[in-house]
Amino acid sequence: MPLSGCDPDCFDQGSENILFFGDPNLGMKQGWQIFSEFFPRAKKLIWDKSQPKAPFQRAIRGNKWLFTVSFYNDFIFTADDFPHLGLPLNLHPSLPVLRGVGHDYIPLIENHTHHGGTLHYMDPPAKLRCGFGDGVDTGRIIRVSKRELSPAATYGDIRALNQQIMLEMLTELCRQMLRLGSVAAAHGELGGEAEKNSLAWAKRYIDCQTIKDCVAALRCADPGHRALRDERSTVCS
Repeated sequence: MPLSGCDPDCFDQGSENILFFGDPNLGMKQGWQIFSEFFPRAKKLIWDKSQPKAPFQRAIRGNKWLFTVSFYNDFIFTADDFPHLGLPLNLHPSLPVLRGVGHDYIPLIENHTHHGGTLHYMDPPAKLRCGFGDGVDTGRIIRVSKRELSPAATYGDIRALNQQIMLEMLTELCRQMLRLGSVAAAHGELGGEAEKNSLAWAKRYIDCQTIKDCVAALRCADPGHRALRDERSTVCS
């Protein structure tokens, strides 16, 4: 419900046509808890990789959302979803050097000096993709949260640290969106920030099979590697 007497792209804490799309790990509880404090009447969708996408696509396309926040989420929106998403924003649990998955493995395997999170616009993909990963993690980057990564950090460490960054970035975004109060104002401020920062994505895209192969090889070659310590789940489960 837009603010009384305001343009239809306005929103406040009473608005219903706002979409939060999260994962069953961080999104279901902590992410939604934060988001719902700012937008208590927003719609929540939580997708597990084992679930079919069709019911979620119907839910997306059943409304015209003012804005959508995809949070810590592996659901890939299709070209047919985008006309319904409104202002489409994604919180990606890695720095722009890493598109796709593997944010809790690759920085350790490749000995990155920093880790973090990225807030960016989502790009609508082409109806026919030329290659796997086309249109995924490619939208204009608004901001990043970048922190030093200890050379002693393990899988469990970086996973917990990245999740904390994601929750902090979500809080910051929600506070900003509520202050701005309209899609036009949000697009103007976020777009201006993206233009000022001029950040770019890496060309490399990492999919689940690549990570599975990489981790399997690491387990054979170096089973004590820090990227294999404190693992909480199977790769791309």
